Amino acid sequence: MKEYIVIGAGHLAWHLCAVLQTVGKDVALVSRDPARVAEWPVRVLALEEIVKSPAMVILAVPDDAINRVSAELSLHIEPTTPVIHTSGATPVVMISSIFPNRGALWPIRSLRAGEPVTDWRNLPLVYHGTDAALTRVLGELARELSDLTYHLDDDQRAKLHLAAVFSNNFVTWLYEISHELCTESGIPFETLLPIIRNTAAKQDGTAPRLTQTGAAARGDEATMARHLQLLAEHPEYAALYRRMSGLIAEGTE
Repeated sequence: MKEYIVIGAGHLAWHLCAVLQTVGKDVALVSRDPARVAEWPVRVLALEEIVKSPAMVILAVPDDAINRVSAELSLHIEPTTPVIHTSGATPVVMISSIFPNRGALWPIRSLRAGEPVTDWRNLPLVYHGTDAALTRVLGELARELSDLTYHLDDDQRAKLHLAAVFSNNFVTWLYEISHELCTESGIPFETLLPIIRNTAAKQDGTAPRLTQTGAAARGDEATMARHLQLLAEHPEYAALYRRMSGLIAEGTE
């Protein structure tokens, strides 16, 4: 059985090694920092120890390192080897052109090393290859890992990544603002957890504006004015409140 080579030492590399092994793949990890991954349950190699013709090389590295790492990789493996990256925002052509079989496999999930995903079958995977043959191979691999797979090209994947920033990264920071406001007044942040979970659970694929509630949606100027008074010591949050309230009002009128 040919090896699947994962390159990287971050959160996604940890998860990929684990899930690929779960579906029976022979996996090896390449890292510039062996000490950092010494406890990982996977065989660790130096770059020069990679076999010439692995089944696939997966670049789980920062976006700005994809081209450099793939160029260095070209000195060690056959150019016919499929090389894919795991970026949502980066086009596959950023992989060194020495490799004609280039692609992407991107999990739509915030992942942290050491925190296992209990059910990869419900984790969406987006894939794309430079040609039909590699796209088919990546689709088959994605379906081995998940029941939710999507073939999206570079432009579609980048737009989806942007949408994920709004629905995940930005929302998480809004939680942080809520946490700060609660802490300032000695209120347990846990009091908000039920409404946070309920709001997320209500998302079923229809337009979220159809279930939008709150002062801005109902045009409650008195409540919004009171909120802005409470934000007097946080002008940056007040500006965000005004802008978000304006967008909600425009979108639900």
